[in-house]
Amino acid sequence: MAISPDISEYAFVSIGANLDSSLGTPADTIAFAMDKLAELSDAPLLTSSIYLTSPVDSPKGTPDFHNAMVGLIPRHNETPHSLLRKLQGIENSAGRTRSGIINEARTLDLDLVLFGKQTCDDEELQLPHPRALARKFVLVPLCELASEDFVFPGTDETLADSLLKIQDQELKPA
Repeated sequence: MAISPDISEYAFVSIGANLDSSLGTPADTIAFAMDKLAELSDAPLLTSSIYLTSPVDSPKGTPDFHNAMVGLIPRHNETPHSLLRKLQGIENSAGRTRSGIINEARTLDLDLVLFGKQTCDDEELQLPHPRALARKFVLVPLCELASEDFVFPGTDETLADSLLKIQDQELKPA
């Protein structure tokens, strides 16, 4: 279900998992994450399909990821930074460990892609997510929720235009 192109009330969170966790398979972990994210929203979540995607800029041998996108309406007085901390808490509860290796395999990855039209660039958080427009696994599910005509904050391109630039990433329904 696509929402209005004016998504100023929504925060969008990209979900990824490619290792089994104590919760089960990556698909089970994504279902857990969606349940937890629903608790952070003042309205029912907008949820994309789940996709199986090839790793991007990951260490050799990294398994394929399961990816999805959710849109939530943050609770009253929620800030991008407070939501980020809650996302990290959900990751931790799914057994996420951080070794410092960039784009490594993980039990759960929750990336805050957008928080309405807010921007941020500090040591803790960059909004919009700085690599979102280069990731098919972010753009395709986001198109399901916000439409291909949506213009990403800070750019003058639609999501469809950005997708056309990505040629080397595999993505298929899970």
